[in-house]
Amino acid sequence: MQHVHNTLSRKLEEFKPLKEGKIGLYVCGVTPYDHLHLGHARTYVAFDIIRRFLEFSGYTVMHVQNVTDVDDKIIRRAKETKQNPLELSTHFDILSRQQLAALNVLPAHHYPKVTQHIPHIINFIEKLISRGFAYIAEDGVYFEVAKFPPYGRLSGQDLAEIRRGARIEVNEKKKAPEDFALWKAAKEGELCFGSPWGAGRPGWHIECSAMAAEYLGQTIDIHGGARDLIFPHHENEIAQSESASGKQFVRYWMHTGFLTVNGEKMAKSLGNFVTVSDVMSKFDKNGIRMFFCQTHYTSPIDYSEASLSASQQGVNSLLGTLDRIEEKIGGNKKAGKKAAKESGEAQGALSKTSQKSLADFIACMQNDFDVPNAIAFLFALSDAANRELASSNPDAGGLSAAMEAMQKMLGILGIEKIEIPLAAKEKELASLAKKYGIADSDAKSADEIAALLLNLRSDMRTRKDFAASDTLRADLSAIGIALEDAKDGKTRLKVVK
Repeated sequence: MQHVHNTLSRKLEEFKPLKEGKIGLYVCGVTPYDHLHLGHARTYVAFDIIRRFLEFSGYTVMHVQNVTDVDDKIIRRAKETKQNPLELSTHFDILSRQQLAALNVLPAHHYPKVTQHIPHIINFIEKLISRGFAYIAEDGVYFEVAKFPPYGRLSGQDLAEIRRGARIEVNEKKKAPEDFALWKAAKEGELCFGSPWGAGRPGWHIECSAMAAEYLGQTIDIHGGARDLIFPHHENEIAQSESASGKQFVRYWMHTGFLTVNGEKMAKSLGNFVTVSDVMSKFDKNGIRMFFCQTHYTSPIDYSEASLSASQQGVNSLLGTLDRIEEKIGGNKKAGKKAAKESGEAQGALSKTSQKSLADFIACMQNDFDVPNAIAFLFALSDAANRELASSNPDAGGLSAAMEAMQKMLGILGIEKIEIPLAAKEKELASLAKKYGIADSDAKSADEIAALLLNLRSDMRTRKDFAASDTLRADLSAIGIALEDAKDGKTRLKVVK
């Protein structure tokens, strides 16, 4: 039974979708005017894991993520850079999708853009006007917040507090300071679209209400985003959508905690952000995802390279366990399953541990997607598998069961083996060989150079020159190659980045 923490009720609730077996998931997308930073990635990885687990649980998920391709920030940046606003937003939209794909985030089923849904947005605004919730002013169309009494229930604010809030824009053309724009009249030389109220463009909030209704219906199961969207964005979405339809807009609101730097929210406006591309130049997608997995999706995470490095080492250890299991059972899971079947009722300890670990992992995920506690069972199973591998007579059936359970858990987390051939490091290996005086050999390929470096390291260890051996290991690590010393005395080279 799945439970989720609903931001609206501030309670843990049993999850029941509107249609049995089917889930409508709407996640607010980025405003593409600059490079994606790690705080953005935190939100999209969190909802990717949520979606993966719901699909693992048997649900069919329809995932929609909007693209705000026209906005004040985009127009301002386009003026600064002397670019066409839509060309600017298209460039960063494509780039952000590529970067999220590089982090193994599943693509949404739909990416509706504001500029491609102007008629839907106009129709939505007309409905709000006709129902008496919106009014036409000199500079556009506004939603009249006083007409929607439940306003503020998501963020927990009342109108008096909201009126005192710094985020409310002072505008004498509005009836009240808390009223917000549905349609903004065009300024001279600004990107605009035709409407019954003159040339202009949509306000920020209306796009999500219109596009969510278009793709998922008037009531959707899950609406997600970062915590800073609760007010005013999501509060305004509720007001617009429920005023237009007379129905509940969202059944379960879910919000991610901030990624912080020294306790302060990572944000472009504060200048303390780290781009996804910068982080991916030092850590792979698995290490970054594991870093996010260390903290519950609703809680803040403080960024540090030390934490990312520890997460990278942890996930490399897990994948290394899978590699060693595959080597032990010859990469043949059928042989392992056959051994498990032949054991019959006398099921081995590791097989039982594997079943329980997976069940415990799933139970944590059913409790509001409690990833930090779930991964504890993943690491514990990895430790148990390594102990079995080190035994004198490893249980093939148990190892196969452990591998299958670990692969399911890692699949839910979106972590997967990265196969990087040694050939990708041929130039770096050749340079390292030259440093160690073996560049004049007949070795040409990366594999041949690697074999010579391994032989050199073996000689160092035989001579008990462990300092030189450690230096060689460090030099290999510096070019993205890890040394894995097995208990049988064999050493493997693995490209990790």
